[in-house]
Amino acid sequence: MTARRIVLVEFSPSGGLFHFGVRLGTSLAERGEKVFLLTGPDPEIRQTVPGMEIRAVLPTWHPATASPTSPALRVLRRGTRALRLVAAWCVLTAQLVRMRPDVVLWSNWRFLFEPLFVVAITWLLPRTAVGIIAHEPLPRSDARDTSTPRTGRLLLAAFAAAWRRMDVAYVLGENARQVVLDNWEPRGEVVVIPHGPVSVFGDFDRAASAALTDRTVLFFGTWTRYKGIEPLLHAFSEVRRSVPEARLVLAGAVSADLDEGAVTALARTVGNVDLRPGYVDAADVPELIRGSRMVVTPYLRASQSGVIHLAFSHGRPVVTTGVGDLADAVNDGETGLVVPPGDVPALAGAITRLLLDPSLAGRLGTRGHEGLAGTGEEAARRVSDSLDRCRTGPGDNR
Repeated sequence: MTARRIVLVEFSPSGGLFHFGVRLGTSLAERGEKVFLLTGPDPEIRQTVPGMEIRAVLPTWHPATASPTSPALRVLRRGTRALRLVAAWCVLTAQLVRMRPDVVLWSNWRFLFEPLFVVAITWLLPRTAVGIIAHEPLPRSDARDTSTPRTGRLLLAAFAAAWRRMDVAYVLGENARQVVLDNWEPRGEVVVIPHGPVSVFGDFDRAASAALTDRTVLFFGTWTRYKGIEPLLHAFSEVRRSVPEARLVLAGAVSADLDEGAVTALARTVGNVDLRPGYVDAADVPELIRGSRMVVTPYLRASQSGVIHLAFSHGRPVVTTGVGDLADAVNDGETGLVVPPGDVPALAGAITRLLLDPSLAGRLGTRGHEGLAGTGEEAARRVSDSLDRCRTGPGDNR
């Protein structure tokens, strides 16, 4: 049997979506698929397994790039990046026409022109199956209000046209699946796959139990409005009344939709908050996670979060909010604690509980880690099986 040639497209050469692509591509290659991950320059991860190749061919950029302080320079950078993204789609189209793979899987579209490229590619490659791993089923801005979906007749029409060309769509939870079915009409099935472990950050089996850590709480990921940083800071103020020595670490790149100055001022008022704005390199992530008692994802809205699976990969419990598919990822009382979104007292109570009960934190973190066993392989199996159902073997006619 000839190996099926699958192209995964991830424009950013670093960050959570890129890491997910590497992990999924690795598991697919281990199943006998031939995988190519097309991405931007100088990928954060280069090591692969036989059957998988990372190709840095797209002229994009790293999220680690420092943001200009001048508003005028920010506008200029956004314009430059828009042009680079268009160029990246042109390069991608040329690469796909040359490669003529059996399958192309995208992970994210955000702007009007992107789904138009997708439609054009499906016309240029009529025998290639196309699909999307819909981390965000609805289009959202990364610069303004990330808490609400983008709208506009032309934008939605373009997205709808691309979705109608999808032979298969993958989502990371049942809630996200329903969002897809309520808003789009893919011509193929919508398949739920597990997120799987975030194993690109070193040997997590060697992580010490959460019970042995100091009373440190970690928020990890992009600082953006929908992730509930302000409610978290207010909750941590309440936490310190019961646990004065508690420490909160906020680590991650700062989104353009968040007022970093306001966050800094509030953190100073709360006290014992360690602010670490800026992209965190993959090599520094294990120490960051393992130095915490727990990881918090106090999101006000979400589809899914790789941060949860990253925490479990290192044996850390998660305090999260019951939005999107987060409550399914965190089994309340088993692998972490789930609270209502925006509920400051409930969030403070959950954090305090794990800070005062290290043995509970250790048990929850261990169960979270154990629950990841086999999920990467299961995700790859579901992808392969669904591709079989839409007839994507070499030489098949669609």
